[in-house]
Amino acid sequence: MKERIHHLETKCRRLTMAVTAMIVLGIATMCIAASPNHAKEAIQVSKIEIVDTEGNVRIRLGRADDGYGVVVYDKDGKFRATLTDAPRGAGMQLIKDGGSITMLAMNQGSGLTIRDSDGKSRAMMLQQEKGSQLILKDGEGKSTFSVPE
Repeated sequence: MKERIHHLETKCRRLTMAVTAMIVLGIATMCIAASPNHAKEAIQVSKIEIVDTEGNVRIRLGRADDGYGVVVYDKDGKFRATLTDAPRGAGMQLIKDGGSITMLAMNQGSGLTIRDSDGKSRAMMLQQEKGSQLILKDGEGKSTFSVPE
């Protein structure tokens, strides 16, 4: 009987030590996890998307055509604005139902185009090595004013 009690006491001590070790390990783990995070120098991802409350992508940072940039969408998922840099040049485009404005800066020059709601060019301002040009067009696409001609 003494042997049996001694065996049970030994088992109880071992169990108490094991439980105590698990509690200490758990507290140590929580302390390590709760330590303050140090600021990272950089976060690197290939794409970031900002969504609205319904989960629709409203802003995307990442790949855009042949380059990278920021693309903005309306609540229906229609493209509305972009700011991109690509091998052939940098560009910005703003679109609404009444028309659009496109600005491009390229190695060979730069330009600004204003389009109507049908997508037809109505005004263009171009700058190239050979000179600058301003063109105004009517709704049919015919030039109404051009400098130089």
